[in-house]
Amino acid sequence: MSLCAEDLGFAWPGQPPLFAGLSLRLDDGARLAVLGGNGSGKSTLGRCLAGFLPVTGRLMWAGHPWAALPPAERAQAVQYLGQRPHLQLSGRGFTLREEIAFGPENLGLPVAEIRARVGEAMDLLGLSHLAERDCHHLSGGETQRAALAGALAMRPRLLILDEPMTDLDRESRDALAAHLRDLPMTVIFLDIGWHGWMEGLVARHLLLDGGRFIGPMDTGALLAGPLPERILRPEP
Repeated sequence: MSLCAEDLGFAWPGQPPLFAGLSLRLDDGARLAVLGGNGSGKSTLGRCLAGFLPVTGRLMWAGHPWAALPPAERAQAVQYLGQRPHLQLSGRGFTLREEIAFGPENLGLPVAEIRARVGEAMDLLGLSHLAERDCHHLSGGETQRAALAGALAMRPRLLILDEPMTDLDRESRDALAAHLRDLPMTVIFLDIGWHGWMEGLVARHLLLDGGRFIGPMDTGALLAGPLPERILRPEP
């Protein structure tokens, strides 16, 4: 078991709980989509599951509380990619290759290992031809893939992606979905509704609506039943 949440809850200071009562277990290599409308709290939930925000209840990773892990160990365990990937670029490297190397360099890895990880991440996401491109001159879709490549270069065991396909065209979405399908880590997707690219990629879905959780459920149950009004209806 990789991620385990028991009676998980979160509230901003001085505010009522944004959500409460989440119990969830994910095995290594699992795929889960958390679906919720804008303002439902799914992005906050993602940051909570990544161990970035204080929560009530219990949140364990590989049998240990997130807070017990040293920062470097946590960075290798989980990577979170938000809705604005350009804000997650370090700014340290002018070229895409340097940007992707930033995380592994901070782990103090040998140079050969860093180069191998960077090359692997760029190849995986079709970015090798942009290796020497200035990161400030990337398109929206290229920036999305660059931020994801930086996360994959850390080789995390848990990857949390907040609306990862927003800036991608259909061809790029299908290609990225195919890449994500083959990754060995646990992946949690946060999105406003079910999308066609999730077919065959995500096996379980959890709905977040008005502070309450519905599910998890498989894709068949999700598509067969009514969805809360704020959650995007499936594409035809």
